[in-house]
Amino acid sequence: MPNVVCLHEQDNGIGWKHTNWRTKRAVVVRSRELVVQFVITLANYEYIFAYKFDQAGGISIETRATGIVSVVNIDPGKQSDYGNVVGPGVLAQNHQHLFCVRIDPAVDGHRNTVLVEESHPVPQNQATNPQGNFYEVRSSPVERSSWLDAAPHLNRIIKIANTATKNPISGRPVAYKFTPLPTQLLLADPDSIQARRARFAQHHVWVTKYRDGELYAGGRYTLQSQKEVEGVSDAVKRGESVVDEDVVVWCVFGITHNPRVEDWPVMCV
Repeated sequence: MPNVVCLHEQDNGIGWKHTNWRTKRAVVVRSRELVVQFVITLANYEYIFAYKFDQAGGISIETRATGIVSVVNIDPGKQSDYGNVVGPGVLAQNHQHLFCVRIDPAVDGHRNTVLVEESHPVPQNQATNPQGNFYEVRSSPVERSSWLDAAPHLNRIIKIANTATKNPISGRPVAYKFTPLPTQLLLADPDSIQARRARFAQHHVWVTKYRDGELYAGGRYTLQSQKEVEGVSDAVKRGESVVDEDVVVWCVFGITHNPRVEDWPVMCV
């Protein structure tokens, strides 16, 4: 069915659980998710996107790839550096799938600031870290439209905050955060057509100022151009202030798919 979005609820295992060590009584609650899902058929591939809304206010975007891998003929007994033999005379090429999620936030209004928050070790010292087990959480604002990359070794998260509104419990600005996935970025040579028309695929996160009509990370005419035009890289070049502004955050992630025999003839997600 064309142009269909499906909505359903599903169980996602344990929501929370605790055993009272005094009474030995255990309590467990299941996690229920509302799933908004659609499927894109693009030539030989199907892409499944599921936006999962949980009971703790979290939103997860689950992306699956399925369908049939693209293949070419290969002489029996031969192998190739360009892919893997998945069947008699069948070579499946190595390739990448790169996605970009556009986040247009309005956290208590449209004037938001993007913060980069990291966790850093602190040297052991008698004043603040006598036992050596303290670590410091550092937060810095993104002041101009720019890009940044995932850093799992720093537990880097991206926080979209409204600095004018304080959370009544924590006393800190109200915010919503996400963790950029440290997936592999575009491997094509920087001078290749693929790299020149997919500048967005060079970094995990882009921060830009909102403009009407800027909806596509790779620009509006990616497939009809030799380079990325009016995509996020052009938006970042404007160098606009993004502090307490109407901001847009772009999150890039992907799959480097080196096919296996089990992917043929029909690929599991």
